[in-house]
Amino acid sequence: MIILVGVAHVINLKAQIERIIREEEPDIVAVELDYGRYVALSSKMEGKMPYFYRKMAEMQKNLSELFGSEVGSEMLTAVQVAQLLGKKVAFIDMDSQQIVKGIKKNMGWWEKLRFYSSIIFAPFLGKRITKKEVEEIIKDEERYIQEIRKKYPGLAKALFDDREAYMARNLKALDSQGKVLAFVGDGHLKGLKKRLPEAKVITLRELRESTLSFSYTVSI
Repeated sequence: MIILVGVAHVINLKAQIERIIREEEPDIVAVELDYGRYVALSSKMEGKMPYFYRKMAEMQKNLSELFGSEVGSEMLTAVQVAQLLGKKVAFIDMDSQQIVKGIKKNMGWWEKLRFYSSIIFAPFLGKRITKKEVEEIIKDEERYIQEIRKKYPGLAKALFDDREAYMARNLKALDSQGKVLAFVGDGHLKGLKKRLPEAKVITLRELRESTLSFSYTVSI
């Protein structure tokens, strides 16, 4: 049995994550990280990240501050709680270098130019995204993902399609070992559910709003 749990990398969800692990009592807790990124997060080491990752990390850090959280705290919490309860931990995401190679491979030169221009010049435009704007994105996440796919198709393939296929294969392999509780970015739920039709789903909205035992969302 696989249960997919949608999280946001910039929102403080520590209490909800600990509660759902204790309630569901999985055999395996899976997280949307590769082992290298887990070590970097847990030791707060940034290392020599590729330029793309450095810029994305900077943006995520700014957003996480709006919600009183730290980047990656939800994944670290899941790992820590799983270890405390004696559960197996699985790192199911692609290696970061492999992701970067996929981005370079899939993005055409014009798409790269538009994308890198947007992240380079964004700080000079004088506009910082607000907490309210982030909340609006979360409420209508699918529309924003489709906008990314339309504007940056190569980037979307590398960040969504290729990674979701990779994570789905890893989750299928884990399924035979017992009950799997997988924490992934909420934007990946639709793609993973498509590849894992038997999986149960708990969306980010349910995770944030529920104060009772969770009911599974069976379609997205």
